[in-house]
Amino acid sequence: MSLSKILIKNALSNYTGFAVAAIIGLFISPVVVHHLGNVGFGLWALFQSFFGYFGLLDLGLGVSVVKYISEFKARGEQENIDTFGSTIFFTYILLGIIGMLISFGLAPFITKIFTIPAGYRHIAFYGMLIGGLNIAIIFPMSFQINSLAAHQRYDISNGIAITRQIIYAISVILLLKHGFGLLDLFMLNFVLSILTFLISYSLVALKYKLVHFHLRLYSIKMLKTAYHYSVYAFLNNLAGQGLLNIGSLVIGTVLSVEFVTYYALANKISGIIGQTVSSIVGISLPVFSALWAINDKEKIRFTYSEITKAVTLLSLPVSMVVILFSEQIMEIWIGHGYHLAALSLIFLTIVMFIHNILGFITGVFLFGIGKPKPLSIANAIAAVINLVLAVLFTRLIGRAYETGYGVLGIPIALGLTMNAVDLFFLPWYVNRIIELPHREYIKIFIKPFIFIVPAAILALLIKHYYEPHKLIVFVLESAVIGFFYWGLYYLFGLTKDEKTRYVGYVKQFLGKS
Repeated sequence: MSLSKILIKNALSNYTGFAVAAIIGLFISPVVVHHLGNVGFGLWALFQSFFGYFGLLDLGLGVSVVKYISEFKARGEQENIDTFGSTIFFTYILLGIIGMLISFGLAPFITKIFTIPAGYRHIAFYGMLIGGLNIAIIFPMSFQINSLAAHQRYDISNGIAITRQIIYAISVILLLKHGFGLLDLFMLNFVLSILTFLISYSLVALKYKLVHFHLRLYSIKMLKTAYHYSVYAFLNNLAGQGLLNIGSLVIGTVLSVEFVTYYALANKISGIIGQTVSSIVGISLPVFSALWAINDKEKIRFTYSEITKAVTLLSLPVSMVVILFSEQIMEIWIGHGYHLAALSLIFLTIVMFIHNILGFITGVFLFGIGKPKPLSIANAIAAVINLVLAVLFTRLIGRAYETGYGVLGIPIALGLTMNAVDLFFLPWYVNRIIELPHREYIKIFIKPFIFIVPAAILALLIKHYYEPHKLIVFVLESAVIGFFYWGLYYLFGLTKDEKTRYVGYVKQFLGKS
């Protein structure tokens, strides 16, 4: 199968998984808010952020799995795949047990770490215990998912994810409607993790035999090789948690769990935009690894430029609509009284747009070719500064205005730190590696930004004369704005050769030529 067809197939597979997850996430959030209240939802969102930090226990091995298995597969080295896979899989089992014990140990102190109302403290305690059990399952499960990605089987991994999301959504609705609470949602997540692990393991090890697991294949040498590369992935993951996942924790500590809800709702929307980008960019890591292994810089430059352009063309109109219609989005989605969430959404969308078109693709590329050290160091420095500024701005804004407005300190701090790395370091460093002239890189963005101007004017006119108050109206108006932008770009922004090439991608994917 050709490179372009692999990319298109994986992108469409990822988009299917993303679309299902996004729709379910958007549907479930207001259900949980209305049944559990702002405090209950805030605690739910807080725990999701908190347990995200347990993923750091793998010290970056997840990225190593995709990189090394991709390279071994490209060279036809099944024996190395089995040795490497067995080593990481059994290491993950041990790390899951360690994570579980840490969670159990922290459970009695969780109400001292975060500002949790008295009526929710027992829920927080037992939630920590259930979360610990879940961690023990998630670690070995994640190896199976990463192994599928390394083998370019995003169709399988997304199929598993979609099935889990649908079961989760139906179960949440049934549980809440029948009077069950937050602890039952935590237990539901644990049960689904067990089922997901069993299914993914049976597919990877038994049906498709992508990796043959044997404890006797465990290799300290392979583990050292993986950690030699993944130490920078760990540093970058740690920095990523400090940049992107620190908001709920800071708000829950400095302000109150109740205010986590406003930030979490805004973060849900901006996260969907980020998932849109990752659906395109994420599939490129094994591709970049394979191309780098055979030293094909011409294809690397082409792939890197095409993906950057695709991300910009996709995220630019989407981000513009979200910024201009933030109040209407929150009103339609959750209801009245969430002005703080709308304000947070505007700030977060701007910050994440800059990161999506500049930082994300460059980061994936650097990990794909095995040169993550500069990225990791830059992000680590940014994460430390971000933490300090997030706490400072949250306190200052909360004291200067109403307490809840302190949540705006999170995206402000993030913009000053993460976007600084995105704007002033990453793209220029990558361009030097792949020998892409800076002028050619800048030209990627010029036409997409020019064509957003008439689309923004159309959006403002629609908002003024036909302000949406129902979901179907907002969806239709957003579609009009989006297709207006993409239509203009196709007609006047693409050259004849580009049109021919993109039509060729579609035909190739459909098997017509």
